[in-house]
Amino acid sequence: MSTQKIKIDIVSDINCPWCYIGEQRLKKAIAATDGKYEFAINFKPFELNASLPPEGQDKLEYFEKAYGPAILSKLDAMNEQMTQTGAEEGIKFDFGKSTTVNNTFNGHRLIWLAGACGVQEQVAEALFYSYFTEGNNMNDTALLTKIGIENGIAAEKLEGFFEGEAGKAEVREMEQWAQAAGITGVPAFVINDQYLVSGAQPADTFLNVFQQVAPKLEEIKAEGGSCGIDGCC
Repeated sequence: MSTQKIKIDIVSDINCPWCYIGEQRLKKAIAATDGKYEFAINFKPFELNASLPPEGQDKLEYFEKAYGPAILSKLDAMNEQMTQTGAEEGIKFDFGKSTTVNNTFNGHRLIWLAGACGVQEQVAEALFYSYFTEGNNMNDTALLTKIGIENGIAAEKLEGFFEGEAGKAEVREMEQWAQAAGITGVPAFVINDQYLVSGAQPADTFLNVFQQVAPKLEEIKAEGGSCGIDGCC
């Protein structure tokens, strides 16, 4: 009997900490299936801060503008809680290293290209790590190029990539797809093009979902010759 297949579209943004946590929890759940299912994983873009300028915005200014002045006194506690949650999933968050919130459109273009090269998961995870652990600028095209090459994209595919138009229309189209699907926050996981799981759910939740959505193979009773694994025919 062939392995049952499960398709998962991960809708996320590079500068979303819960997206990083959700991706790690999903990986843990997939590993726990021990090969029971065959997974096809795709990353789809969602820009939380699409209007940010190319140079980004000061992080404190961004939070104050988005959530009001009261948020500033809560940031340290929020970051500490997120750091603890991340550590439980093997993530080292270092929120103090980054002082800006960056535009992530070019990062999503890189993830799109990585998908065409068969290394999308590696590149997406490297971008999460670069931003949240190393505090790097996710709109630095030289850095994005370096990350792409280090994670399996051929250097020639990245020559002039960010200066050109490749991936722009494709990313916009996928963002429109997410909006049409009613996705308003990330992470979101679309399973088998039919089921939506919102938020960074625990690994056990994903395991339960896999059991519910995996296609069932129903046997049609009919006479016919066959051979068993014991060699008897």
